[in-house]
Amino acid sequence: MEEIDFLKELVARTGCGLLLDVNNVYVSCTNHNRSAAEYIDQFPVEHVGEIHLAGYAQDKDANGDQLLIDAHGSAVFDPVWRLYEQTLDRTGPAPTLVEWDNDVPGLSVLCAEAEKVQLLLGAEKSRRNRSAA
Repeated sequence: MEEIDFLKELVARTGCGLLLDVNNVYVSCTNHNRSAAEYIDQFPVEHVGEIHLAGYAQDKDANGDQLLIDAHGSAVFDPVWRLYEQTLDRTGPAPTLVEWDNDVPGLSVLCAEAEKVQLLLGAEKSRRNRSAA
């Protein structure tokens, strides 16, 4: 069973909500040569209660291929921000947490990440308001 099908079945049977970790989607899809954009397009976003973002570390696997690690130790990278925007296009403004658990920087850096989230949430809210008018 594909992961998306499992999640859809899970929410259908239980009524539970889902946390959508956009960074995990990007990392996993990159590592497995899958499209993160397609994953988000198929995700059952109507059940998403919260979105997570984070930074990742870059390494190489045993074959020398790129390997991303969900490390929570850096700023959110541009491809994850773009995927977050795509996600918001489907979910609308949603509670969002920027995870930064390792190598925690100064408060100003953390606040800058939070401000990016606020800007994107505000832009999505404005876009939806214009569409509804």
